Amino acid sequence: MEFIDRLILELPSDPKPLMLTFHCLFPNDFLPALDILDRKLVHSVHCDSVELFLVTSTASSDRYEVRLQAWNCSCPTFALAAYRDVQTAMRNPPDIPYPFGGALARTAQPPVCKHILACVLHARCPDLFGNENENGALISKEELAGWCAGWGG
Repeated sequence: MEFIDRLILELPSDPKPLMLTFHCLFPNDFLPALDILDRKLVHSVHCDSVELFLVTSTASSDRYEVRLQAWNCSCPTFALAAYRDVQTAMRNPPDIPYPFGGALARTAQPPVCKHILACVLHARCPDLFGNENENGALISKEELAGWCAGWGG
């Protein structure tokens, strides 16, 4: 996430190089994330000190809950990405010294899905991807529970 933050904070006036970089880093998720943003399916919600996003699915009426602070999405794709290499990580303990290089190649890639990527772009680049009139809905805990259960508007 720090790499993404650094890329976005150093956003050039012409976003084309940044978009090409994102497409290279996330070849399977970047274009679907842009589609989600284009359809304005990302809704920012604030409850007390919690900020989360509700993303409406393009295929059905389901809503997925995305929390950027916890780097979590409630979609099945994120769950599969998060636990796909559990057996490999268990067989290769991280405390074995590596002969050269940093730790980047030894650690698993953080899980990502199109919903998380869309929310990162929506939150960090509001001029490019945010909804013009949306600052996020300020709601109560009870209303948040209703939104997460699918009763929200």
